[in-house]
Amino acid sequence: MLHKHMDKRDLHRAFQGRLHDIIVASGQSKGGFAHGLGIDRSALSQILDAGSVRLPRVETLAKMAQMHNVSLDWLLGLSETGQKDTEVKNQFELEQAPPDKDASLLSHWRIQALGQKIRYIPFHLPDIFCLPEVFEYQMGFDAERIRHVTQAAEDNVSYVERPDTDMEIILPLQRLQSLIAGKDVWDAVPASIRARQICHIERLVDEFYPTVRLFLVDGLKNYAAPVTIFGNMRAAFYLGGKYMVLTGGQSVKQTMGYFDDLIRAAVVHPHEVSAWIKNARAG
Repeated sequence: MLHKHMDKRDLHRAFQGRLHDIIVASGQSKGGFAHGLGIDRSALSQILDAGSVRLPRVETLAKMAQMHNVSLDWLLGLSETGQKDTEVKNQFELEQAPPDKDASLLSHWRIQALGQKIRYIPFHLPDIFCLPEVFEYQMGFDAERIRHVTQAAEDNVSYVERPDTDMEIILPLQRLQSLIAGKDVWDAVPASIRARQICHIERLVDEFYPTVRLFLVDGLKNYAAPVTIFGNMRAAFYLGGKYMVLTGGQSVKQTMGYFDDLIRAAVVHPHEVSAWIKNARAG
């Protein structure tokens, strides 16, 4: 416990220091951090102003603590113990993803992470790049699942169009090579649909850039496990019908590190993807 006779200015200095720490740890800009809290960037700047002694409203403080896995006592400089009990307990849980809940579950997590970076490794192709026919194929022509996942894809496109969207996607380049050649999981897809799908991806990677950035890795050298990382709040690994969801702050950070290592290993970077696809099609 810190000294119980701290005055208001000391208290605020301690709070500002710890607020600065969680902003840096979040990997967000101050604007993105403020948006996630539901306040203006100017309001956050006032809170961080060295001459200020004003604390945020109680509900804003509570949201900061809840979203960034710290205790209120630690955030306010009243304690050296910063992590919530949930940092140790319930670091992961297994959530069922039935056809009628899968899309809404992901949409709910994405909404919670508004203003934060979304990192995404898809199971097959990124849903925001998929044609309806490819959706049907990937979903095994299950009408109910197709309906829900198609709605989620439409929501994703709306999400991509938001000015504060920041999304990074990693894909093994072999997945696109297989799509072009009609091999592996794509062998039953007609050549005409495959051709339209690859051209669709080629167009959208440029259209969505730089809001959405697609990195291609060599899948023979780097295994990319299907996962979506929602800011610094949770990482959801897709296990086929279930998600293994990590919510402990350290666990999420480690998953972010895993994702960033894959980006560093990328052999094709976002501004090069459309040209790479064009060459792959020509070859």
